Amino acid sequence: MKWLVGLAIASGTPARADDRAVMADVPPGAPFDAAELTAAIRLRLPPGGTPIRIRVVPTPDGVRIEARGNARDVALRGSTGPAAARLVALAASDLLLDDLAAAPEAMAPAPAAARSAVTIGALGGVAAWHYTLASVGVDVAVARDSWLLAIEAGGGTLIDGPLHLTAGVIRLGCGTRFGALELRAGATLVPLSVANGTGDATVLAGGGASARLHATLGASVRGVLVGGVDVFATQTTYELDGMPVMATPRSALWLGAGLEVTP
Repeated sequence: MKWLVGLAIASGTPARADDRAVMADVPPGAPFDAAELTAAIRLRLPPGGTPIRIRVVPTPDGVRIEARGNARDVALRGSTGPAAARLVALAASDLLLDDLAAAPEAMAPAPAAARSAVTIGALGGVAAWHYTLASVGVDVAVARDSWLLAIEAGGGTLIDGPLHLTAGVIRLGCGTRFGALELRAGATLVPLSVANGTGDATVLAGGGASARLHATLGASVRGVLVGGVDVFATQTTYELDGMPVMATPRSALWLGAGLEVTP
C-alpha cells in the first residue's frame, strides 16, 4: 500500500524544464557581463524552445542590442551589473517577441531608427617636433550609429628649444567607433608664428590619423586617451645668427589625454 501511494505521488510531480539556451555576445567594455544578461533574459522567456542569440555593442550613453536582424539603443544612465542587464532585457522584449511567455501575438518588432549623438571634449597633449610642442584644445564630434565627423581646434607652444614659436592645431576628420575604441583620419592645419630672430608666420598643411580609447567615468562623462600622427606637405627651416636651429617636421607623433561629455 505504501509503495502504491509513493508511486502515485511520483507520477503526479511535474518534470522541471531545462533552461532556455541564451547566447549573449557581450564585449569586455560593456557595463555588465554575459552571465548577468543571460540570467535577466531567461526571467522573461518561457523554458525550452529555440535558442536565443543577442549581441551587445557599447555606445557613449549605454549599449546597442542586436537580435534577429533588428537593433535598439538603450540608455543606461550610469547603471551597471545586474541592474543594467535587467534594463537591456526589458528593452529587448519586442526584439524577442515571439519567445515571450505573455506577449501579444499580433505585435511585430520594429527596427530601431539610427541615432545621432554629439560629444564635446577637452584635451591636453604633446607633439614630437624637433623640440616638444605642448598644446590644449577642444574636440567636437557628431556620431551617427558607429560613424562620426569631428573637428579639433587648439593651440600650443614649444616648451624647449631656442625659438619662441606658437602654433594653432586644427584637425578635421571622420572616423568610426568600436565600443571603447575610436579611429579617425582627416586633414591637419598648423598655423604657426615665430617671434624671435627675423620672425616668421606660415601654415603647415597635411593629414593625419589617430586612435582613441574611452573609459566611462559617469553617466555622460568619459576619460579619453589618444595617440596619433600628423604628416605635412611642407617644411620650413629656421636659423638664428646664420645657423640652422630647427626645421618643422615632415611627420610628428602626438599624444593627448582629457575628458569628454555628452550634453
